[in-house]
Amino acid sequence: MSEGVRGSLLVVCAANVCRSPFAAFLLGRALPDIDVASVGVTARAGDPLCRFTKERIDELPGGAEFTNSHVSTRLDAESIDRADLILTASEAERSAVATLAPASRPKTFTLVEAAFSARELAPIPPELTLSELAARMHSQRGIVDLPQARTRRWFSPFRPSFGIAVPDAHIGDTRKHEDVYRAVSDAVDIFVGAWAGARLALDATD
Repeated sequence: MSEGVRGSLLVVCAANVCRSPFAAFLLGRALPDIDVASVGVTARAGDPLCRFTKERIDELPGGAEFTNSHVSTRLDAESIDRADLILTASEAERSAVATLAPASRPKTFTLVEAAFSARELAPIPPELTLSELAARMHSQRGIVDLPQARTRRWFSPFRPSFGIAVPDAHIGDTRKHEDVYRAVSDAVDIFVGAWAGARLALDATD
């Protein structure tokens, strides 16, 4: 870890070509003094981003540099051990992390879980390390109100809710990518917004 960095954050999805790299890009941009990496439970090492996610990230400031360098990486015990906080796309990846490294449970949350837990702790002091944040969030398990899964009905003005998961757009209809980007962006906004001063860092890059 480089000098001045407050911790190592690992984002986990299935293939590491869509959900986790998109979240990692947004988190790394907003929290520049935290090391952010992404991996996939079933990733094939060396795969590029899916074309939809590459196009979406390329549209954002600093996106092209990120997409040109990203290759998928498979989750392993070493990456779990190295991380101070682990955020997963869904309960499935959260379980996979815990199965591979049972001792990692206290520092592993879905991205949405972490967002709502961090909001309960807001404002998070800028000097707080990720290890300390993980411990505080772990102490809140079961007492933080989390979103419930809800499908969007025809003609409903409301967004669908996927509970504490970010849906996998590579299972079924690829048009779900917009739901992925919206769910990830919303969760990252909540998580980043809980850090005192972090929003200034995000705004400065836009």
